[in-house]
Amino acid sequence: MPSFHYESIIDLTHPINLAIPVWPGDPAVVLFPLNHLEKDGFNLGGFTMGEHTGTHIGVAAHFHDNETTLDKLLPSTLFRPCVVIDVAKECEANADFELTLDHLQQWEKAHGNAPAGCILLLHTGWNRHFASEKYFGKDDSNGLHFPGFSLEATRFLIVHRNISGLGIDTAGIEPGKDSNFSCNKVLLHGQRIHIENLTNLDQLPAVGAHLFIGALPIEGATGSPARVIALVP
Repeated sequence: MPSFHYESIIDLTHPINLAIPVWPGDPAVVLFPLNHLEKDGFNLGGFTMGEHTGTHIGVAAHFHDNETTLDKLLPSTLFRPCVVIDVAKECEANADFELTLDHLQQWEKAHGNAPAGCILLLHTGWNRHFASEKYFGKDDSNGLHFPGFSLEATRFLIVHRNISGLGIDTAGIEPGKDSNFSCNKVLLHGQRIHIENLTNLDQLPAVGAHLFIGALPIEGATGSPARVIALVP
C-alpha cells in the first residue's frame, strides 16, 4: 500500500465548551454530569448542542430535502487534500470581505489551480474573535458581519475546479451579510460539504496538506460537530 508521510499534525478544531459562540436562534451548548466515580463506580457526562455549532461539517440535507445526510457520506469524503487561501490582512480591514473570482485567480497564478476533489479553506483570521461579540458582528438591525466566499467564486470552484467542499474560520462560508445562505445552497449537493468555525489555518501551507474530518455518522443529520485534523507533508 502507498504510505502518506507527514511532518506535522495540526488540530483545526475549537474545543466544545460553554463559551462556544452559537448561531442566533440555535440551541445553547449544555454539558452535564450523569454519573460519578465515588457513587457509581465510573464517571460519565452528557451534552446537547446543535448540529452546526462549533467546528462542524455540513452536508447537502442542510439546505435541500431528499439530499445527502451525514450517515450517507462516503468515507473518502472525510479524508481529502486541501488548499488554503490567506486573506487575513484583507479581512482585518473589512469585516464584510468576500473572496471574489479575481482573488481566486490571483492565488491560482501563484500556486496553481485548485485540484479536483480538494477542500478549499479560506484563512480569514476571524478565529481570533471566536470568544467575542465581533465573531458574528451583529449590528443594531441584527445583521451579521464576518468574511466569506462570494457566490461567483463558489460557483466557479464547483463548475470549473470540481472541489469537494469549502472550509472557513468564521461562522459561515458566505459573508455574514448574506442572509440567504447563497453559497451553501449552491455548494451543498451530493457528497460536497462545508466545514465552518475552523481555527489554526495560519499553520497550514497553501498547498499539500490533507484533512481528516472526524464527523459523527448520525442517521438523518444535516451536520455534526467534528474533530478536524490537518496532516502536513
